[in-house]
Order: sequence, then structure tokens, then C-alpha cells
Amino acid sequence: MTLDRPRRPDPVPAYRPGPHRLAILAAAVTVPLLVSGAQVTTYRVGMAVPDWPTTFGVNMFLYNMWKTSTAVFIEHRHRLFGSALGMISIVLAAWLVLADRRAWMKALAIGALAAVCAQGLLGGGRVLKNSTTLAAVHGCTAQAVFALLSVVCVVSGRDWMTAGPAIPDPDHLRRRSAVVLALVYGQIVAGAWLRHFGAGLLVHATLAAAVWGHAAALAWRIERLKEQIPWLIGPERTLMLAVTLQVVMGISAWWVLRPFDGVARPVSLAQAAIRGGHVVNGALLLATTVVLTLRAFRHLAHVPGAVAALPSPRDLEAVG
Repeated sequence: MTLDRPRRPDPVPAYRPGPHRLAILAAAVTVPLLVSGAQVTTYRVGMAVPDWPTTFGVNMFLYNMWKTSTAVFIEHRHRLFGSALGMISIVLAAWLVLADRRAWMKALAIGALAAVCAQGLLGGGRVLKNSTTLAAVHGCTAQAVFALLSVVCVVSGRDWMTAGPAIPDPDHLRRRSAVVLALVYGQIVAGAWLRHFGAGLLVHATLAAAVWGHAAALAWRIERLKEQIPWLIGPERTLMLAVTLQVVMGISAWWVLRPFDGVARPVSLAQAAIRGGHVVNGALLLATTVVLTLRAFRHLAHVPGAVAALPSPRDLEAVG
């Protein structure tokens, strides 16, 4: 008879700069993909190329996009950016599956790759079915994929790997940041509906006010405790900059494009820049909120019924 040996805890995984940098590259490539997607919607050229995955019957990668109309150029460029993200995601998933010892990280990498592939299929389905509804869903899921890639960036980074023991969270910063994250994505969904169908302006504006108010309340609490939680300061200040800019750009987009009656009208370069900037800044706002929320959950611990303040730097030094 043999005695079962106590299981040793898994060692802390070492930080690997290669996969982390590739994850950042994948997230970075998503930005021009979102920009081009916003242009497709702004100029209403989603059906400029009526077939998929080919372009007018030609292999996507062999089609000469430089000798075609502006509408086809915008739509085809969007497809190429999507293909580039897919290729990078394949390499990233394979690298993390082979090199990372965390089972949940392997699953996350595979999930991110599956999400990127599903997003491409959804875009193709939007073309084949000529569906505005699928176009709106495609816009919402694009932001979700960007958020998921942002998660991969965070959990493969040095800050996540080298984090020390969590400290108490009596101000409920974890919960508050998660609420802001949910509100930001809800506002993005409402914005996609507004862009594609010209409806829901009041809902979109109401959610924007809620996002700004909750973000400001969260930022105030973090600033009040900035000496104890320095790893939240950068994301928090970026969040407030992005959310304020988003409100300003949203009002500007409403002003230059009113009335929202669903009638297609010519779009000037300035109007397109404002609308596209509003969409892309919304994505950056979402990514920033993801970073803030993950860091809060990584560095802070839930304390049931806690009312005490966070420990001061002197207290932490004394414990150390």
C-alpha cells in the first residue's frame, strides 16, 4: 500500500516576452481592422463586393485593389485586414498552446482564435445574405473580439505574471470596474444599432451618460487610493480621457449627421472621420476598461463585509 503524496502547487509561470508581444501585435492589427470596418458602415459599402471569400470571383489575395472603385477598395481592404488578424491569431494560439503551462491560458488562446475565425465567417455571411442585421451583429462582435485579444495581452504580460499577494478591496473596485466594463459594451451595442438602423439614439445617449458617471466615480475612488494601488492609476486615467473624448465625439457625430431618420445621405470626409473616430475610440475605451478590470481582479481581493481602508504603503512595508 502506498501513501498518496501531497500535490505540489503549480509553479508560477515565467514571463515570456515573445507571446506577449505577438498578442499586442494581434490587438494592434485589430485597430485598423475596426477603422476599415467603420468606414464600410459609414459609406454604406458593405455590399460593394457581392461575393465571399472571393472578390468578384478572384482569389482575395490576388485581386488588384488599386485599380478599382473607392467603395470596392474600402470593402476589400477590410477583408485583407481581417485575414492578417486571422494569420497572426493562428501563430499566437499555437505559440501559447505549446509554450504556456497554464491550462486556462491554452483554452483562452484557442478561444481567441475561434472568435477571430467566427468573426470572419460572420462577415462573410453578412455579404452572402445581404443582411443589415448581421452587419450590426458583426460590428458588436468585432468589439468583443478586440476585448478578448486585450485579455490575452494582459494575462500574458509581466504585470500579471509577477503580481504579488492580493490586498483587500473594501472600496469594491473590482465590482465597480466590472460594472463600467458591462456598461461600456452595452453602449457599444446600442451604438451599433444606431449606426446600422438609425434608431435608439436616446438609449445610446443614456448609456453614454451612465458610462461617464460610473467611470468618474470609479476614477475618484482610485485617485483617492493611488498610493496603495499604483497599478490602477494608468488605466484609470486613460479611461477618463477616453470616456470624455467619446462623449465629445458622440455629440459631434450627432450634430454633423442629424437628423437620424434612417435615410442614406452623402457623407463628407469630416463626417466620416468623426464617425469612424467615435467607433475606434469606443473600442479603445473598451480595451482600457478590460485592462483596468483585470488588474483590479488580479491585485485586489474580495473582503466580505469589509469597511476598513486599504493598507497604507507604510503598513505594507512593515508587513514586508
